[in-house]
Amino acid sequence: MEVYNILWRNLKWRFQNPATIIMNIIQPIIWLLLFSTMFKPMDSGLTNYTSFLLAGLLVMTALTSAGISCGIANYSLKAKGSYYRIYIAPVRRSSIVLGQILDVEVLAFIGIGILFLLSIPLSVKIATGVLGIILIFVVLFLCIFFIASISYSLSFFMPDENAFIGLINTLVLPLYFASTALLPLEQLPGFFQFIVKLNPFSYAIDVIRELILNSNFLWRNYIFTIILFGILSIISFSLAVYELKKETV
Repeated sequence: MEVYNILWRNLKWRFQNPATIIMNIIQPIIWLLLFSTMFKPMDSGLTNYTSFLLAGLLVMTALTSAGISCGIANYSLKAKGSYYRIYIAPVRRSSIVLGQILDVEVLAFIGIGILFLLSIPLSVKIATGVLGIILIFVVLFLCIFFIASISYSLSFFMPDENAFIGLINTLVLPLYFASTALLPLEQLPGFFQFIVKLNPFSYAIDVIRELILNSNFLWRNYIFTIILFGILSIISFSLAVYELKKETV
């Protein structure tokens, strides 16, 4: 009930401020339309580059939505004074963090849903069908949970929201480009491949792409990715709760 109340409160604020939703979905839409037509690799061997690109854009949506929105919501609560009213209430700190993260999950999945709908007229088909879509959503849910927890923690370290947004933008774009979002791993330069393999979001992109393109995907890759982001989510969530407890002692 605690988590539900906090989530509902955040969602009401979110829909009363629709600009936060609109800004969240504009960038992925632009990237989908731009890159699917102008950045198509001539030697990729792919019959539909948009299908290949979609996996990276879905993860990009998760990164941008969760990276900025969770921390910004924290700054907004502080500015309006409701931040402290919540924190002096007899509510578990873990419930506060979880409510904030689930609000970001809803926001991110609005953008993700729109991307899926826009990809249909661009001839994108999910090879693994309904099951594949469900499995994709599970991976994206964990990606959002992980980055939202990190975002929430960082909001306690940065002096204001402008510095926070600058830091998140500095982190998100390198994470996106230093991944397999735009090109397959084997087409990247040798040293760059090593960097890409260190990026956990490369594994999320690869497994989502596998679910989109291949009807017979490798379960071991999927299970590995779920375990990886499950562990990262637990660690980052624990850090967020710890930072909140420090703030409100």
